[in-house]
Amino acid sequence: MPRHPLQLLRLHLGEGREPDRHATWLELFFDLVFVFAIAELAHLLHSDLSWAGIAGFTALFVPVWWLWIDFSYYADQFDVDDGPYRLVILGVMFGLVVMALTIQNALHGGSAEFATIYATLRLVIIALYLQAWRFVPQARELTARYVVSFSVAFLLWVLSIAVPEPARFWIWAVALFIEISNGPITHLTIRTVPTHKSHMDERFGLFVIIVLGEAMVAVATGVSETDWQWPSVLTGMGGFLTAVSLWWMYFERADDSTINWALRGGKRALLRSYIYGYSHVLAFMGIVATGVGIQFAIEAAAGHGFIVEARTVLCGGVALFLTGVTTLQWAAPCSLPQRVIVARSLLALLALCLIPLGAVIAPWGIVLLLSLSLTALNRFDGIPLSRA
Repeated sequence: MPRHPLQLLRLHLGEGREPDRHATWLELFFDLVFVFAIAELAHLLHSDLSWAGIAGFTALFVPVWWLWIDFSYYADQFDVDDGPYRLVILGVMFGLVVMALTIQNALHGGSAEFATIYATLRLVIIALYLQAWRFVPQARELTARYVVSFSVAFLLWVLSIAVPEPARFWIWAVALFIEISNGPITHLTIRTVPTHKSHMDERFGLFVIIVLGEAMVAVATGVSETDWQWPSVLTGMGGFLTAVSLWWMYFERADDSTINWALRGGKRALLRSYIYGYSHVLAFMGIVATGVGIQFAIEAAAGHGFIVEARTVLCGGVALFLTGVTTLQWAAPCSLPQRVIVARSLLALLALCLIPLGAVIAPWGIVLLLSLSLTALNRFDGIPLSRA
């Protein structure tokens, strides 16, 4: 499209320009910031092994994930990568680094700083959608809804700064609900859904690699800090096999056509695509928790106690991943056999049962049982994809 003299960003819907779209170098660079943010979240969980710490990790993971979703999906819709847009995203990356630095204290006296930076980043995404509303008429109804909803949520984030804890956290929850529910409500109620050539399926896969990388770091860190004692090394081997199994389970059935299928498949397909997209947060969170849980198990194998909270992080993380990956693969256009759903559900139940049973099982035994069970499940799941 012709460039307007006052236009800061060159926006388009990216239809039909190339047979396939892939992540740009800017998108890959953008993801690196989330490597640091995820590491900070993992450190938060590892440093505060309590029920409150587990709840705090969960609560802070959601807004971090949501920022990644918003900026990634904006780039997916409009496929912008010119100079001004790059400068905007580089500024956002700096803001994300600063926000990540506030994570450790976000629920312990530093919540105002976290909310301030988060609200500032929300203001950027609002400005980007205003730009899209102005210059992309095909998407005007959609972008107008996004601007209104995000603006209401932005005002709540700003309001929360002036409200004391814990009421501040409840305002955060309401604001996040408005932001997260906006997408499905908008797509299911607007008259015409603007279509574009999406690569969000690939973007989700790249984020899986990020969180798996953090799990690998947790395993390596745990072993290196225990002087290579054999119980810890054995637990670390089981942890590595667990990470490999999680990778295998996600990517063996990865489908890069889901979002494009949904954009052209009607309201039911759109609803399934949101189940698919939003279920990823369970898989992401489960992978990070599993990695931290394995680190706890490695430390416990070296003589530290493997308390119930640590077992909850490990076993609950595996169960959470199984729930997320099963739900998202069920919602994709490729079928997920009923027997696979049942088998994964049973393994998730077994993982949860290991939380109390772990009191009488050695840490290395729990990790090996989980890793071998996941490996067996992947073998059981090894069937070709078939179209629903």
